[in-house]
Amino acid sequence: MIFINGNRGPKFEGVTTNNQLHFKDPTGYWYHYDDTIIKRFEPITPIYFDGHHPLSNSMHRTKFRFLKAYFLSRFCWFSKKSRWVLNQEFNPEGFQEREENGRIAGQKVMDYLDSIGLKNKEIQVDFVTHSMGYAYSLGLLEVIKPHVKLGKMLAIAPESGGYKGYDWNEFEEVWQYGSNYGEPDADVIYYQDGIAVQMPIKGIDKLDKNKGGRIFIPKNWPKSQKGFLRSHHLNWFQWFYTIKPTDKGYFTR
Repeated sequence: MIFINGNRGPKFEGVTTNNQLHFKDPTGYWYHYDDTIIKRFEPITPIYFDGHHPLSNSMHRTKFRFLKAYFLSRFCWFSKKSRWVLNQEFNPEGFQEREENGRIAGQKVMDYLDSIGLKNKEIQVDFVTHSMGYAYSLGLLEVIKPHVKLGKMLAIAPESGGYKGYDWNEFEEVWQYGSNYGEPDADVIYYQDGIAVQMPIKGIDKLDKNKGGRIFIPKNWPKSQKGFLRSHHLNWFQWFYTIKPTDKGYFTR
């Protein structure tokens, strides 16, 4: 199971991923979400990559644009659509840089499999990504796909999800988790994820309905736990644990 985190915050703005393979969360990014997911899939070997890239790689592009979107969203109590408040224009160069680093990570995965004698064996690989980690996963996927079986894809609050996708039917299941921007019953902009505007990951509309789809923050979730930052940051993703075995989006082996 490959975990790929996103941007690690302003403190690391001058840093870009080194594409190193880890067997434990190297930064504490995942809190205990990874522990819960791993337990449901055991026995499994978790692998971690740091998908952190600077803000300039995102749809915000600059700190000014980020802050502008944040402050403007504070006044959007009625509108469900954002024509000029949230930053929704794709950043192809930034997305492609993350993909390219993901390809480097993919080769690290293949080297690891070779080192333990599994390179030419059929093994199943599952993905768990957050935010910028989505683009990174596509590059990694491109490298390892010819050599592995694809299991589950859990895409949590993907950044620029609508820019590029995959034939998700090649996976056993694909679930996208996040706020409900663009839906008929969407929350107002004030409660939307503004760090990474949530749009369907490209291609998920062609996914067999029995194999996945989009899972939104529950309507009855406390409003104090939603918003520009809180609808995106894992620290406020406790609703993830409320998904029951009988609900769509529940994940397990």
